[in-house]
Amino acid sequence: MNIRRTAALATALLLFSCDNGKKDAAPGAPAAQVTLRGARLQVTVVSTEKDRRSAPARLERVEGHRGYLLVWPRERFLKLETQHARASFAAVFLDRGGKVVDIRLLAAGDREGVQPQAEAAAALLVAPGLPEKLGLRAGDAAELPPEAGTARDLPVVRVGDVPVFVELALDDEERAQGLMFRPRLSAEDGMLFVYPSEGHKTFWMGNTLLPLDIAFFRSDGTLLNVNETPMYPDPRHPPGNYATSNSDGPARYVLETNLGWFRRKGIVDANGRPKPGTKAVFPPEALRGFSD
Repeated sequence: MNIRRTAALATALLLFSCDNGKKDAAPGAPAAQVTLRGARLQVTVVSTEKDRRSAPARLERVEGHRGYLLVWPRERFLKLETQHARASFAAVFLDRGGKVVDIRLLAAGDREGVQPQAEAAAALLVAPGLPEKLGLRAGDAAELPPEAGTARDLPVVRVGDVPVFVELALDDEERAQGLMFRPRLSAEDGMLFVYPSEGHKTFWMGNTLLPLDIAFFRSDGTLLNVNETPMYPDPRHPPGNYATSNSDGPARYVLETNLGWFRRKGIVDANGRPKPGTKAVFPPEALRGFSD
């Protein structure tokens, strides 16, 4: 969902530039090779959440058989935010075995971003038009480099003893964007909103394309309440008297998951009330950001 969200991907990712057809690979982003329909593509591998989250806003335009390979250790409904992107790319989404599951245009300045139709473990970003030149189609197989195996997963929140993988919204822009314009969210994924201090929190569902559980936590991790929150009838045009999803007290953390997640995990009862004493443990990145 979103609470006043505007995407902002904000960690420095120095990847290679394409001046004069050469590349300057950044430390921790090794040059590697992907093979697609007999063509060998030179890529820079992006394997940590710190760098994946900022990639579209930091990557330079590519030409020829060059690109970037963003990798995750498991298949999930990836989302690439593009409104601050510096360049446009063709995004080739791949499963863990390297099979093409979807091909999308990642257009600079598109406020809705890009998400594949199927879960994927990698996004290969290349020059627009290159997949067509190669005759690439869904179902084709790519040969991925060994460096793809270095991918790190998302941070994990534990609600009681139940884990959920989370993307983090740490600043005003990221919190404003949130889960807007996502028609799909993987079953064990969510988004954690982190605020500087406790306070009453109010969320709305404008531009939110899937129903959500919205859970509110105190600074010490105590679960206050979980709201099963439906979509607006027309999310892109919210009604003037739109309903909101509110915390039952001062909250510092807000966790969004697929609708019914907390009920399915037994964290709330049939009436949506949390089990007494339920607390969450948050990942270090939620407290200090991606500072390593």
